[in-house]
Amino acid sequence: MKKIIIFVATLSLLLPLGSEAKTLITVVDQQGQPLADAIIELQSETVVPAQPDSSPLVMDQVDKSFAPHVLLVGKSSLVQFPNSDDIRHHVYSFSQAKPFELKLYAGQPKEPVRFETNGVVVLGCNIHDAMVGYIYVHEHPAYKTDSQGQVWIDDDTALGAAVWLWHPRAKAGVEKRQVVAVSSLSKTEKGYQAVIDVQPAQARDSFEDVFTNAQ
Repeated sequence: MKKIIIFVATLSLLLPLGSEAKTLITVVDQQGQPLADAIIELQSETVVPAQPDSSPLVMDQVDKSFAPHVLLVGKSSLVQFPNSDDIRHHVYSFSQAKPFELKLYAGQPKEPVRFETNGVVVLGCNIHDAMVGYIYVHEHPAYKTDSQGQVWIDDDTALGAAVWLWHPRAKAGVEKRQVVAVSSLSKTEKGYQAVIDVQPAQARDSFEDVFTNAQ
């Protein structure tokens, strides 16, 4: 069993005079290795709701994989699903946040797909079962960790109430998010620490495995 550990540290003393305080959030596993593609969504009465993205975002299909593996999308935004492979794909999801289907196609569908409901959308291909991707639809400001497991939040006061934590391998279930009050987080030398149980990484899960592993 693995856990995700989130450290929060405000580095205002390192910023130029007059700059806004920034909060660094680093996500690692219990071995201390950085974890990419974790999502942190802010929950606070003072947080301004996120706006839809101004232009369609892109969830590509490259080498029989979704690219990016996790796409962060503002509520009510549009997403294009180009197929950059030289074979056809059949993209679908039966997630509660957005069930939809793009039947067998090459190139790019004529119309993008709108994601109106916040939550997690698990993507699959009806032809290639090992193709699995994720769209995280957020209603409040949200951040995705980079390859170093880090994100910067411009306004540290936004962490005053709670955060939603999510990762594709969360043991609680791929479509579930954990709500954590920031005041309840354990303090460490680096800031705060939160823990989420996760499943061990697999070489390449199938669409069915994603839901079976969460049981």
